[in-house]
Amino acid sequence: MNITLLTNRDLASHLALSRLISRLSDHNLTIFMSEKVGKQQYLPPPLLALAEFEQGIITASDHSFDDLAAQAGCSIQGFADIDNRVNSPEGLARIEATEPDLILSIRFGLIIKEQVISLPTYGVINLHSGLLPEYRGVMATFRAMLDHRDEIGSTLHFIQNSGIDNGDVLSIAKIPLNLQYSYLLNTLRLYSAGCEQIIDAVTGLQQGDELHAHPQLGEASYYSFPDAPTLKAFSDRGYQLFDASELHAIKQLQC
Repeated sequence: MNITLLTNRDLASHLALSRLISRLSDHNLTIFMSEKVGKQQYLPPPLLALAEFEQGIITASDHSFDDLAAQAGCSIQGFADIDNRVNSPEGLARIEATEPDLILSIRFGLIIKEQVISLPTYGVINLHSGLLPEYRGVMATFRAMLDHRDEIGSTLHFIQNSGIDNGDVLSIAKIPLNLQYSYLLNTLRLYSAGCEQIIDAVTGLQQGDELHAHPQLGEASYYSFPDAPTLKAFSDRGYQLFDASELHAIKQLQC
């Protein structure tokens, strides 16, 4: 199959690509990357520090994003040069040129609309690092930690319209939430099972199976980036966004 990957320039995306590219080697891969999530906005200093910490880990990694793309037999493409207008005629043409049978979205920071969604034969599938519909939006693990949940999880679902994280669900994988870990490590831990969810779906399609999905059940909540008071409440509970002492554990996840 021709599989087009929509991803983001962050650590979790780097981890996911590291795990997926070799597993998807039977397919023709194309990678598009967003440079941020959502519209240009001010982020509080703790979130800027988190992003800087992540970029430091990516820089120190054995494989850059370009290295991973080369391993996949392609190069990184994007939309920054067209003001991130992924749904514009030029953005649409870039994706259409990949002749996608399937589009996989992993932390992609731009909202795609119907013209893009209609391109692939098998639709657009998104891996969301949170349980749906309870934790739509960004930083679902952060919210789960504030809620003192027993579990966190990843949801594999279709993107069927321009709504955020509201598509029919293919699978959910849960793991225990460890409040002694940082937000970052808890989130990265989701991608072992999350990547397996993707591989299972792709394998099913490759074998000619029909993917069975169901509408999201339960009350939905949407979250944007936390503001300064919410970040302070998180810190006051003794939680951390990231922890340099976890670098070894993060490195193990990258293997």
